[in-house]
Amino acid sequence: MKNLPSDYFLDADDDILDFLEKQGEECIREIHCSNSINKENGYKLLSILIVGIGSSFLLLTQKTHLDFLGAGLAVFVFYWSICAVYLVVNVLKVHKRAIIHASPDILYTPAIKGITAMDYARLKERGFSGKDSRLSVLRRYRLMALCRTANELLQENKRLREGLEKARISAILAPVYSLMVSVVIYFFF
Repeated sequence: MKNLPSDYFLDADDDILDFLEKQGEECIREIHCSNSINKENGYKLLSILIVGIGSSFLLLTQKTHLDFLGAGLAVFVFYWSICAVYLVVNVLKVHKRAIIHASPDILYTPAIKGITAMDYARLKERGFSGKDSRLSVLRRYRLMALCRTANELLQENKRLREGLEKARISAILAPVYSLMVSVVIYFFF
């Protein structure tokens, strides 16, 4: 139910509305916490990659001639460098972050400010079940904004998870590729 109509929550009574608002805000907090943990894990992986790249590069520069170990180290440095760049560009880059609360000017729009008795009658025809007050109408439409925010954060969470997973797998495969290159050079060159 990602594409709900804007009046989807008009028929919710005040008790349901209270419950849904609380659940929506908690859901957003949990998704945000998950996103923060994923980014933190991305930074930890980046630190490991940087240390590995630096150490390998230091070993590589100590070599006076390229042998099978040097070739393996070169592949390792190159592959982990690509992993680090991927991690920074696709996982750790800064995005606009959805927020739970809206500023008053966004909430108290001219449309809300100008609600009349006729507007309440039209809203009731569409299922509105609250008191005839601007706050009652505003809360129901704000719930839609919470749903959109939660959906945006879930998409961001998916992007972070998938990107971090790809970076982890690539980082794990780097020694395997390095070993394969070292073996090929050792036996054939």
